[in-house]
Amino acid sequence: MSSFRQGLTDLTSALTTARSVLLTAPVDLDGDAVGAMLSLRRALLARWPALNVACIAGETLPSRYAFLPDADRIEAPGTEALGRHFDVAIIVDGDTGRLGHVSSTFERATLRAQLDHHKSADPTAVDVALIDAEAASTTELVLQLCDAWGVALEPSLAAQIYAGLVFDTHVFRYRLTRPPTLRAAARLMETGIDHAAIVERVLLDQPLDKVRLRGRMLERLQCAADGRLAWATLTESECNGVETGGLVDDLVFIDGVEVGLLIMERASGLCKVSLRSKGGVDCAQVAQSLSPRGGGHARAAGATVELNAEVIVARVAEAVRVSR
Repeated sequence: MSSFRQGLTDLTSALTTARSVLLTAPVDLDGDAVGAMLSLRRALLARWPALNVACIAGETLPSRYAFLPDADRIEAPGTEALGRHFDVAIIVDGDTGRLGHVSSTFERATLRAQLDHHKSADPTAVDVALIDAEAASTTELVLQLCDAWGVALEPSLAAQIYAGLVFDTHVFRYRLTRPPTLRAAARLMETGIDHAAIVERVLLDQPLDKVRLRGRMLERLQCAADGRLAWATLTESECNGVETGGLVDDLVFIDGVEVGLLIMERASGLCKVSLRSKGGVDCAQVAQSLSPRGGGHARAAGATVELNAEVIVARVAEAVRVSR
């Protein structure tokens, strides 16, 4: 397994001779994935202006991120660029198992790399791995790349990085926030970005349909494992295209609750599972016990599983019980 430093050396070497780069991220785009793609694109072009850089995601960009600089550079699904061959392909903020229709294009690249901060990241799935599970966000790692490549911070680049930083730390509330995280935030703010507006757009402003969906979730809240697990389910028809990111947080931050579990049923028979923990239970381990492709962080993780809600609740409740 190569260290982050070795991965940086190997990636830099490949980029020096590359002509084309693909940037992508797993499905269920969030603020860190979007910010990482956009900021890495800007950093690459600042360091190697002749590079042809394409950002392709497996889904349409969520509207809440459309305000970010260069957001229109993230190409919609079905783009003609999918048929191209890239010298280097980089997946940010997640693993290769959730790339969706971008998967075959990523795999065809001459060199495949991963830039990630998830505990469950598998460095053996790519040619070059730049993984640091202690980083608060993937955009924090992009900032390290900028420093290594001599890319100067300017407001547009800083805004993209800051969006991912505040999203994954939930404005520096989570335990992955470290002194280097706060120093990075200060550097970004010193460029003159409107940090409060970024937080509002990325985390606070919500569409009315999501607010109503949160109400349905809370109405169905149930507890298990002696009150240490709070869980709820939502159906496919209720979600109906509504962004569900962050809803599970309302389940874990309840007195006496240690783990929040949100189960979103899908018409295909699959269930999307989101987990949050206050620290006593490793969510990444629980997610991987539900599905080999599950994973994330110790305090925040998820999976898509071929299990019904009753089985999921029973397995998570047992994990909470044995964590005492």
